[in-house]
Amino acid sequence: MNKKTNFLIFLLAISCGAVVANIYYAQPIIQFISADLQISSNFSGLLTTLTQIGYGAGLFFLVPMADLYKSKRIIVFLLGLTILSLIGALLSTNGYLFLFIVTIIGIGASAAQMLVPLTMKIVQKEEAGNYIGKVMSGLLIGIMIARPFSIAITEWLGWRMVYLFSFLLLVSILLLLLKFLPDFEVESNLGITYPGLLRSMVRVLLDTPPLQQRAFYHACIFATFSLYWTVMPILLRSESLHFTNNEIALIGFVAIAGALLTPYIGKLADKGYIYIMTNVSMGLVILSIVLLFFVRDHSFISITLIVFSGIVLDIGVAGNMLLGQKVIYSLNPSIRNRLNGLYMTIFFLGGAFGSWIGSYSYYQFSPETALLFAIAFPMLAFIVHIWKGRGTLTKAIG
Repeated sequence: MNKKTNFLIFLLAISCGAVVANIYYAQPIIQFISADLQISSNFSGLLTTLTQIGYGAGLFFLVPMADLYKSKRIIVFLLGLTILSLIGALLSTNGYLFLFIVTIIGIGASAAQMLVPLTMKIVQKEEAGNYIGKVMSGLLIGIMIARPFSIAITEWLGWRMVYLFSFLLLVSILLLLLKFLPDFEVESNLGITYPGLLRSMVRVLLDTPPLQQRAFYHACIFATFSLYWTVMPILLRSESLHFTNNEIALIGFVAIAGALLTPYIGKLADKGYIYIMTNVSMGLVILSIVLLFFVRDHSFISITLIVFSGIVLDIGVAGNMLLGQKVIYSLNPSIRNRLNGLYMTIFFLGGAFGSWIGSYSYYQFSPETALLFAIAFPMLAFIVHIWKGRGTLTKAIG
């Protein structure tokens, strides 16, 4: 692999992480933003919800457009839209206007899911798992670093500085993509309109069992991931554990180490170990939650269990996402962006449900109830995968 290719893969990884992080910056600092912009408690939760709705809409309605039009042009437009929205967030003094702005930020963040499939146009198919793993490491690190980063910056400099940093980072990335990202041709001329493209997605989903299964698996896994990072800051701030914001941020930063192992899982996928590594990834996610039942206080043992839990969770989630993409990217290249859009939309909905059920069960019942839900999701995926995974996988890549 030459230096130019390695640079492009690195650029895709950094770009994905920087773009997708914008969805998660506000989650742990909602109370600070709401207080400053005088957003009532009844509407403060919309800061997260509207960003996710915007992102989900972008995944379904915009990502598939790359099967019709050159993806670079769409990516540049969405990055420009996000940059303008970040300026609005930075300068905003009106709470309701800010809610509209974060929705646009979510839509713009869907550009990340147009960047990932470009890996297949840069590297050879037999090495795709390894290099998709590297790009996905960047994306997942962006997801994981966003929350602790925003907590730390808000603690030191105020919440607006989070959006200033993101603005400066995305401007730099946009300039790099304009200069270095090739303007790849569309895989094929579909000869259909955009409305026809959207209608075709229903048929793509119904006719593609590997997509159905991999999307279901990761919807379950991502539900646990979202539940985990929704509940953990609340749990760690509780009276029995009493962690500070800086300690919570540090734990989040340390857990990122798990995502760095994603390329190694990609190499195993390239060697044909997709089925067994999927089982391993699901098992790691289950283990990460089981460990939390033994966390009782602020002791060294509890801190070690929390950190190890976060690392194991991130390895499992990153690995399962990569393995799913390895399977669906091995399908028809002319519908790759629709496959990716559907895959991401479905598991993103799983993540949104996980966040909701985690918060609801924590406050309405107990932390233990929330953790039981977190175990149930990957356990369900594991059972379904054992039941029918190997046969469908063989058809997909055989």
